[in-house]
Amino acid sequence: MGWKNLLIEAPVWLMGRFHPPRFDPARDTPREILVLRPNDFGELLTTTPLFEALRTRFPATRLIAGVGSWGRPILENNPFVDEIVEIDAPWNNKLVKDRSHGNVLRFLWKSPQVAALRARGGFDVGIDVLGSYMGALLMMRAGVRYRIGVRGYRGGWSGCQAFIEFAARQCGRAALAQGELLGATALPQARPQLFLTDDERATAAQIWNAGNVPGRRTVRLIVGVGAGVPTKAWDARQVGAALARIAQTLEQAGDACDIVIVGSKADQARAAEAIASAGSGVPVRSLAGEVPMRVMFALTEEANVVLTNSTMLMHVAAAFLRPTVAVIGGSITKPDRHDAIWGYPPPYRSVPPEQYVAGEHARNWPSVERVVQAVLEAVDMQRARVGAAA
Repeated sequence: MGWKNLLIEAPVWLMGRFHPPRFDPARDTPREILVLRPNDFGELLTTTPLFEALRTRFPATRLIAGVGSWGRPILENNPFVDEIVEIDAPWNNKLVKDRSHGNVLRFLWKSPQVAALRARGGFDVGIDVLGSYMGALLMMRAGVRYRIGVRGYRGGWSGCQAFIEFAARQCGRAALAQGELLGATALPQARPQLFLTDDERATAAQIWNAGNVPGRRTVRLIVGVGAGVPTKAWDARQVGAALARIAQTLEQAGDACDIVIVGSKADQARAAEAIASAGSGVPVRSLAGEVPMRVMFALTEEANVVLTNSTMLMHVAAAFLRPTVAVIGGSITKPDRHDAIWGYPPPYRSVPPEQYVAGEHARNWPSVERVVQAVLEAVDMQRARVGAAA
């Protein structure tokens, strides 16, 4: 640990001495557990299996998710979550613009959201899934009597009673390891969990059915063109070129295809650019910014193949075991490390660049041909799975 980290950790350690443990989960069953994950969409998605592990371990305990308001749709209808508390924390997310040290301190000491947490009288157990100085301080401010964090990432562990060691392991598995510190042994797969309603599925079915071609098998391809970090997003013109070739190849094989681009309003310009690059004869439409997030989840559930950057859609696809092609490049310079932390077993696969040019993110992307080939192989794999199931 460098001297700068030690300098920041010292006040956390000191505050921890004024907030000693006042609960022992090895001796008593917690009345409630506060799980903190006020981070980006993908990070929250990877945490969702933890709630099932905790519910199995503590059937009568109230499980409370402390997440950013933007993450609420991910946990709606989740049978393992008793309550969602909105915590729009100004750290480790791209949704709160001002993430300065001053705003962090203002949030911790003056935010109405933190005041509402404090008014509840404390929590028996709290888990800072990220593992940070700010998360440890928030747990102390919220009156958490037994705190769990992470050592070796963003700090805060010295203010906790238990912690996991940070390692380059799959992030969902890391979250489950925090559940293991509380005695959880019946662990679900380290794969996101989403729980849809019948109405959400019906809306998605209506959207997909509108693209069916009567009398022909239609391949449903859902595409994400955006990314939380712009340098992690494949050029929209390249996306369009790939979609054109995919559609052409499927057409030559006798299949129709229906390509739907999803995302937020911020992705609308990139979606339009991809559609323009694909050409007028390609059956591609954009719903970016036009449907609720949970309808996007339901659309993904019924897709045959998912094509995406390293972004939320990649994790949504994993929740439904959809064959996924993740295009990796730009500022992601270590694809193997990316997949070790953020990737999944098949039917997920990533397509990295053939080679890297140091310092030139725009050149560090795979070729259109390799991405197209990966998508077509995923289509064939999905057909084989469906055929085997039949």
